[in-house]
Amino acid sequence: MSADGIVIDEQNYTLTIARRYPAAADRVWAAWTEPDAIARWWGPHGWTTTVERMDVRPGGEWRYSMAADDGSGGPVHLVATYGEVRPRERLSYLDRQATADWVAVGDGIPTDVVFTPDGTGTHVSINAGFPDGDTLRQWVASGMGEGYLEALERLDTIL
Repeated sequence: MSADGIVIDEQNYTLTIARRYPAAADRVWAAWTEPDAIARWWGPHGWTTTVERMDVRPGGEWRYSMAADDGSGGPVHLVATYGEVRPRERLSYLDRQATADWVAVGDGIPTDVVFTPDGTGTHVSINAGFPDGDTLRQWVASGMGEGYLEALERLDTIL
């Protein structure tokens, strides 16, 4: 289990973000899988997420948009298609950008979220995979890791 924070693995082209919460796995899982809950914390500070659809099952989609609270730029639309769904243990999905009418574009980012109970709380580890080192470095440079860390800080405030 990794410590809280960000780990960039340039050999395996992965970005791992981890955080421990003093809450039971049921509560943490619900925060990741209930539309009203995830809309309260998903995204970096200063951004608002709107959930269009959240169908948490293999093959189901999570359609959401994110917009800066200061109105700079238009909303970003994304579609995550779930692969593996093991309640209170693991969520796997392919996260892709989308058009305004929810058509997913590009190869996307395969993402695994693992929930590990550890006594009085739950450790969450997010592993995002990339096709090569250049793509990983581009996403890291864009602030993806810091955005995830900020979102996980926001999650802590609602748990």
